Amino acid sequence: MFAPTRYLQWARRFYGQVRFDLATSGMPNVDAETLRALRAREDAVPDEPAAAWALLCAKIAAYNDVPRDQVLPALGTTHALWLACAALLSPGDDVLVETPAYEPLLRIPEGAGARVVPFRRDALAGFALDPESIARAMTPRTRLVVVTNLHNPTGVRAGDDALRAAARVAAAGGVTLLVDEVYAPFDTLVDQSNDRAVFTRSARKLAPNVVTVSSLTKCYGLGPERIGWLLGPPDVIGRATDALIANAGLLPRSHSRMAVAAFSELPSLASRSRGLLAGKRERVAAWVAARGLTWSGPTEGLFGLVTVPGGADLTASIEAAVRDHDVLVAPGAFFGVPGAFRLAWSLPAEHLDPGLDRLARALGV
Repeated sequence: MFAPTRYLQWARRFYGQVRFDLATSGMPNVDAETLRALRAREDAVPDEPAAAWALLCAKIAAYNDVPRDQVLPALGTTHALWLACAALLSPGDDVLVETPAYEPLLRIPEGAGARVVPFRRDALAGFALDPESIARAMTPRTRLVVVTNLHNPTGVRAGDDALRAAARVAAAGGVTLLVDEVYAPFDTLVDQSNDRAVFTRSARKLAPNVVTVSSLTKCYGLGPERIGWLLGPPDVIGRATDALIANAGLLPRSHSRMAVAAFSELPSLASRSRGLLAGKRERVAAWVAARGLTWSGPTEGLFGLVTVPGGADLTASIEAAVRDHDVLVAPGAFFGVPGAFRLAWSLPAEHLDPGLDRLARALGV
């Protein structure tokens, strides 16, 4: 059912193999001491699995500022995307997916039997989300429109007005808008007023036909814990719950316990992330400008898309950079833009400038 995801196969070969990692698009994993502190908090979580699950659902709802019946926990954002597609699609449906695109957004709907129809986020328009492009791509069989926010691989944010307009275009055809917002909390991360850690900007709250998927992986350094969720109308959550039970049954109690503990520590995890990001985007922007390159120019997040003149596929050169220069970026070919690369700045601050220098030598820019 599911074709290989070429980008993730490639990433498993090369990620974690270099000293100067300009490819990883999430915050570094928390250290062992932080994990121990999280596990110490697990004692406050009920032992009874159903009670632990209910508490996790309540924590996710509170974090996203949505009602409890609009929440379904998942094993990370990718699993949540799978659950959404299982709930919303049937074989023969059409799914509109933005391009450039993160490859799993294509492979998962295809695995559900749907046909993927692309719509463009145009470089000349700054990769903005254009509702008119969605309208032009709609077909009588369209059932779902899929976007990322922040856009992966450019890091560009679609504002609330653009998302509402996209939702209206979708709703006119009886279609759902799915927003992968795993990167959306950058750079504010959480509103810490009233001693609550809340992400106030979920697209789920913008229109009735919007569903969202996300997790604590990219923003908070908890990737290995797979703390994800789906937000949507109660009827969609009900169908997705059926898919979860068929796919995995209830998630492990250990998952619920760690997830609840993590939500309790979000203020400190958010502070850590802000500290690790401080000043890096500006250094990358200066490096891009100094070499006369063009890029997506994101104002938030921790990655952007850099374009190299000529348009040739850079994958072989990027692989050579791993071998010869100990530096890595993500090839644009896996996102549909072969003459570009996704450049991230999650690595230690002292490695950023040397890594950029090595990348310039490796690619001859």
